[in-house]
Amino acid sequence: MLVERDQEIARLNRLLFEDAREGSRLAVISGAVTSGKTALLHTVADTAGGRGVRVLPAVASASEQKFPYAVLEQLYQGMPAHLQHSRPRPGLEALRNPHGPIEAELPLLQDFHRTLDELTGDAPLLIAIDDVQFADLPSLRCLAYGIRRCRSEALSVVVSRGALTGPAATALDELLHEPKVCHVRLAPLTVTGVSTLLTQELGTEEAGGHAAAYHEMTGGNLLLLRGLLDDRFSRLTRGPLDPGPGTDAPVAGELFRQAALSCVYRGGPAHRRVAHGVALLGDATSVPLLSRLIEVEERLVRQSVGLLTEVGILHGGRFRSDAVRTVLQDDLELHELGPLHLRAARLLYEEGADPIDVARHLLSHEAPGPVEEWISQALCDAAVHAIAADRRELAMNCLQMADRYSTDEREALQLQATMVQAMWPFNPLSQMRRLQALAGPAGSGLLPAPQTIPVVIGLLGLGRMGEAAAALEQVSRAADEHPGTDLDTALRAIRLVLSSTYPDHPELRPFLDQEECDGPWDIGPLSPDQSPESPQLTAFRALRTVLSRGVDECAVRAVERVLETVRLSDRTMLTVHAALQTLVYADRHATATSWCDRLIEETSERGAKALLAYFCVLRAQIALRVGRLRDTVRYAERALEELPARGWGVTVGMPLGMLINAHTAMGNHDAAAELLARPVPEEMYRNRFGLHYLYARARHQLATGRQHAALTDFRACGEKMAAWGLDSPATLTWRLGAAETWLTLGGQERAARLAEEQLELAGESSSRTRGAALRVLAATRPLNERIALLQQAVGVLQASGGWYEMARALADLAEAHKQLGDLDTSRLMTRRALRLADSCGAEELSRSLQRTPARSALSEATRTGEDTAAFSELSDAESRVAALAASGYTNREIAAKLYITISTVEQHLTRVYRKINISQRRELPASLDFDVAYTA
Repeated sequence: MLVERDQEIARLNRLLFEDAREGSRLAVISGAVTSGKTALLHTVADTAGGRGVRVLPAVASASEQKFPYAVLEQLYQGMPAHLQHSRPRPGLEALRNPHGPIEAELPLLQDFHRTLDELTGDAPLLIAIDDVQFADLPSLRCLAYGIRRCRSEALSVVVSRGALTGPAATALDELLHEPKVCHVRLAPLTVTGVSTLLTQELGTEEAGGHAAAYHEMTGGNLLLLRGLLDDRFSRLTRGPLDPGPGTDAPVAGELFRQAALSCVYRGGPAHRRVAHGVALLGDATSVPLLSRLIEVEERLVRQSVGLLTEVGILHGGRFRSDAVRTVLQDDLELHELGPLHLRAARLLYEEGADPIDVARHLLSHEAPGPVEEWISQALCDAAVHAIAADRRELAMNCLQMADRYSTDEREALQLQATMVQAMWPFNPLSQMRRLQALAGPAGSGLLPAPQTIPVVIGLLGLGRMGEAAAALEQVSRAADEHPGTDLDTALRAIRLVLSSTYPDHPELRPFLDQEECDGPWDIGPLSPDQSPESPQLTAFRALRTVLSRGVDECAVRAVERVLETVRLSDRTMLTVHAALQTLVYADRHATATSWCDRLIEETSERGAKALLAYFCVLRAQIALRVGRLRDTVRYAERALEELPARGWGVTVGMPLGMLINAHTAMGNHDAAAELLARPVPEEMYRNRFGLHYLYARARHQLATGRQHAALTDFRACGEKMAAWGLDSPATLTWRLGAAETWLTLGGQERAARLAEEQLELAGESSSRTRGAALRVLAATRPLNERIALLQQAVGVLQASGGWYEMARALADLAEAHKQLGDLDTSRLMTRRALRLADSCGAEELSRSLQRTPARSALSEATRTGEDTAAFSELSDAESRVAALAASGYTNREIAAKLYITISTVEQHLTRVYRKINISQRRELPASLDFDVAYTA
């Protein structure tokens, strides 16, 4: 027994059996349900029996409270036989006349008093009554009469009691509040008490370390603690011989749940109903709401909540353990559960509670009944909150249930549109049929304009341009009626989307907005009367600007602000995507990569497969533009894994275009041909994403010797881009592709003219496009002019990060030096080109460079591992300098790259030459580590 209980037993024993006293003594053991009152009562009774004291036990029961003298009958049954037979049975006598006057029971009272005197005359007597609050009224009167009149010191009475309720409360209160009554109040165990119990029960000091966790789950309630311990022993009995660490930690099992139910049921029906109500609502902080839900008086609800808290079931209005709440919910009958959930939902809705809490009850309400108008609205509100909280499954459940309850056609259509918008980022394929079903209502005006906008975007992606135009006409009319609203802003954004992405459809042309992007960019502080432009318009206008006019620094800064301030969500995903596309087309590769990687991680964690696929394609586009071909394939293939081609609709040209382009550059022509053999929507060729596919097809045809087909596709790209107002260097370099094609056909002049046009469009900035144009232009010039242009191209490409194009320029430069007879420089350029080609994944280019025979004997020996010992003597600093020198960098350039002096570079090189036994830098082998030189 615990220390606290031992102290109480000793106190009761002194009071009842040892202290000097006059007359009978009465002790009352009280406490919450299952606090150990009965156990303490039995211990006192057993102690009395061990001392030779006669014990008359009785147990009062709520089910027998209406039977007169039920408790007194039990006491008589414990008396000697001669007293049982010599006295009348009061219960039977009273039952013959249960409504007789109180005076009629006077003989019974006197008889009981004489019996007590006779019993205490022979030996000490202890009357022990458990749960005396359930005793019947006549028995209580007899007890009170006998105890007051019995002056014998040999009589002791000990009772356990709970809350006083019912008709016997007054009589019991009168009996238990005598001046000499000793009251023992049992409180739940403290953490220290729990620790002592665990140590005793589990037999290890370590077990006490879990006391706080056990106390947290039980509040120190002995019955609940016993349940947890019994569950533990049950697990160990069923489990392995060595259960391993952590087996002393509390885990709620079936025995714990049954103990919790016992705690609740012992409190009576009203107590049980309150517990069920708290389990349904989730907390008991609002007593009026709980009272209305279970239809119990607030006074009784407060009383029961207090008892549930005292007994360790509740803490701060909530269940200490979710297992208790679950078992109480399961304890409700099915025919009770549905109506209670519906009533809870209605009460919460009327009080303006969290819509998701309201929906939780509605979704649990399965009982049939009349449709109530508020239910559909409540579910819609909950769906909106669930979508904002990224609880996609809950949102869909709410919307589907609202759809079943909806009786209005327009409301049902809105629900369908909301479902499409909620689920599209996660699984567009599952929503295509629903989207197509909404096309007609959207075009006829049955669907409200705000819900029509996502339908328009979806129809555009499916290539259903006529239906999208009809729906867009409805949005346009609504926006005209409400100028300056969010709807008007959304319409302007859609027009920008059309002009930058879907510009080639007769029915959509009336909605194109070529003027939105033509205004000057204001990046300075706003005047007091000037409102900031919405992030949505900013992003789409910036994208249109870069696609139509090339890189614009103000547009770039604007979308960087958008990305910093706008959080990715269903409503902002197009805005964020447009801002990121702007950075990609503007060749802001480092910034775009950082944002892409962050968004890929975020959407992957959320399970938003469609969004993840869109950002993977952008990541592939970045990799292609910087010449990282393996990364291009990896990200583009992942995009098509997350979202199959059918889910891309007419935008499938983007992932396919990236893959085809990369495989062609790598020399994987069979893989590119297989991708081109896949069927694609015809409408794909009428949007910007189709341009990327067309351009990639042209590159494949050029690489596989179909020059005229390639030239046709390159020209088609150029014509579309010019007609759509997207003919800028940022979009696609179709002129360079056509120029390379003319070079293979012997059309030097046409190739030169196209390259010069591209160079003029690229401007003077150090861009990837400018570097590529210089490389192509060099191929049209005489050999003596070619080297200067190629050197310029290499410098521009190195500064802009176009690694694949730089590898091609270096290869051309190596060939030019070879033709001029400068074999040493040719070998040096070949080494640099080879290392870059290997780094980029340009396998075909790498193979062509490896066929070049110009290698020094020392270089070849080093490559085959015949002279590795000399290189192991190089320090890290010497290796870095040697690598850059072998790549063709001057001493000044090496010093700038490594942040050292030119003199230090010269000293490092001198030591390198000596260690590897060479005399000049052109003899440096190609096997040196060039990664330090080319880090994109």
